[in-house]
Amino acid sequence: MSLTQDEADDLLQLPKLFVDASPIEFTLTQPMDYERILRSVDRREEFHLNVERGRRNKIRLKYQTRARRVIVLARLEMNGRRHRNPPESPYKPAEWISQNHLHLYREGFEDQVAYELADAPGWPEPLTDGIPALEQFLRFCGVAEWPPIQTSL
Repeated sequence: MSLTQDEADDLLQLPKLFVDASPIEFTLTQPMDYERILRSVDRREEFHLNVERGRRNKIRLKYQTRARRVIVLARLEMNGRRHRNPPESPYKPAEWISQNHLHLYREGFEDQVAYELADAPGWPEPLTDGIPALEQFLRFCGVAEWPPIQTSL
């Protein structure tokens, strides 16, 4: 299943809300890997938000939003491995992208294209870390409001 670029852009920007209003658990030092369901405000579309902290590399964080269960619209990766874009990529073809980057759905490439954050279309500001980065990502993905984010060790 694939989308046109316009469809993907519309889905990313569509206002979203969390289905479950329970607090979001955010561990500061332990691995984490969980998924929360979001819905468009008009309740026509369902989205999945994944939040991960690395098992071996505890400073690695990944936030991802998917539409229609399997289509990655956006994925923010921090302190992970560098990424090499495909040779025909619309952005920096065949070039290595830094450890902090944003994957965006691109028609014909799905989520294989990564952007340096300073060049990422629509990315609002320099990257922070941890919870502020999660909040930046949620705003970027059109999430209108979210439950409280609780930290734990």
